[in-house]
Amino acid sequence: MERNVFWEHIEHSGSEHLKISKDEESITAQGAVLFATKEAIHPITYSILMDQNWLTRRVDLTDDGTDHSLSLYSDGKGNWWTRDEPLLKMKGAIDVDLSVTPFSNTLPINRFNWNEGQERELEMVYIEVPEFTLEKVKQYYTFLGNDGDLRRFHYHCRNYETVITVDEDGIVLEYPGVFMQKY
Repeated sequence: MERNVFWEHIEHSGSEHLKISKDEESITAQGAVLFATKEAIHPITYSILMDQNWLTRRVDLTDDGTDHSLSLYSDGKGNWWTRDEPLLKMKGAIDVDLSVTPFSNTLPINRFNWNEGQERELEMVYIEVPEFTLEKVKQYYTFLGNDGDLRRFHYHCRNYETVITVDEDGIVLEYPGVFMQKY
C-alpha cells in the first residue's frame, strides 16, 4: 500500500505532503511541511516508522532551515530514547504527536477498534515544532460515529477541543481552523 496526502495548514500559512507506505512488517510515514510564523519560514521534514499495529518505533524530525534535528526511538510499550539516553519523563506514552501535522491523529485512531461513543485517554509524546521541545500530554479521543465512509472524533487536549473528520484510512480530512486535506 502507498498513499499520498496533501494538507493545507490554515493556522499557520503553509502546507504538507505526506507519503504513507505499508509492507508486511511496517508502516512508514514521510512528511514534508512548509509553514510560516511571524519569525521565520520553516521547512520541516519528518519520518515516523511504525509496526503493523500503528505503534511508533522511530521518529526523525528536521528543520531544514536551521538543521535542527531530533530522533526518538520507542519499544511500543511506553519507553522512549534519544540516541542511547532514556527519556524517563516520557515513560508511559505510546504515541507521538508532532504539532505541525494532522497525521499524528491517525496513530491512535488506527491503533484501536472504536465503538460509537467510546472515549479513550491517551498519553502522547508531544513535540512542539519548530522548537523541538518534548512534553508528555494526555489527549482524549471520543468516537462520535460514521458518516458514510467518514468517521468523526471529538478531540480534547489541555484546554483545546475540536471535532476532526477522518476518511476510511483514518487520515484527517478536516481539523477545523488548523488543517484541511486538499488531495
